[in-house]
Amino acid sequence: MGGFILPYFCTEDNVKIYYEDKGQGKPVVLIHGWSCSRHHFSKQKNELLKSYRVISYDLRGHGDSDRVEYGLTMAQFAKDLKDLVDYLELENVSFAGWSMGTHIIWEYVKNYGCQNVSKLCFIDMTPKLLTDEDWKLGLFGDFGHEKNLLTLASMCADWNRHAEGVAPGMFAPTFDDQQLLEWTKKEAKKNTPHVMITMWIAMAIQDYREVLPQISVPCLITYGAESFYCKENSEYIKSQIQNAKLVTFENCGHALHIEDYKKFNKELIEFIG
Repeated sequence: MGGFILPYFCTEDNVKIYYEDKGQGKPVVLIHGWSCSRHHFSKQKNELLKSYRVISYDLRGHGDSDRVEYGLTMAQFAKDLKDLVDYLELENVSFAGWSMGTHIIWEYVKNYGCQNVSKLCFIDMTPKLLTDEDWKLGLFGDFGHEKNLLTLASMCADWNRHAEGVAPGMFAPTFDDQQLLEWTKKEAKKNTPHVMITMWIAMAIQDYREVLPQISVPCLITYGAESFYCKENSEYIKSQIQNAKLVTFENCGHALHIEDYKKFNKELIEFIG
């Protein structure tokens, strides 16, 4: 079923998911993060299409997929991914997930295992967002329940203002592509605030530390040296997976695949093989 087939597929709970399916070769599915869309992988698609069958899609509640107010859980996101894989009849598929997209991959592994999965790429994410007395490798290294509630309050009070601050924070302080920064802000503002808040809660309550050792396929872990996640977090993830490679991206933040897309594309292509 290679090539562009249909712009949408419908999930079992009647949600239309927009996807793009192009190219030939080993299948690679790109999974974007919270409040983003498939367009945040625009710097990967053309390069990957030279060698692979590339599938990108908008998560439910995002982009051109249905902006539903139900099924906004990690379990449902993982099921949507499974349904997409089954719908397109993908075999030995590789997943590349950015931020919350990585959580979706871990939820997929938790619920469906690694059967029919070839390789996994994680782009700058932690297995547990919230920090506590026993876990200091979450967001900012100091993001407990109180700070999470304050973040939610900010989202509720003024989503556009919150998006104005969050979007630039995805990049390193030295990132100076103003056109891309403005585009990122505009994309974030397109979202439905209460839907994003529900998704944030769904992501923030997760703890995938016990899932990591269950991963039985090769993994590429990528980390931005100026991200709001510390390097020890990525080193921890690597230590928990039997076959994993860790690559650090200097002068990059959370959106390392955008900031240094040439290096990221090279690493991903070499990894997938």
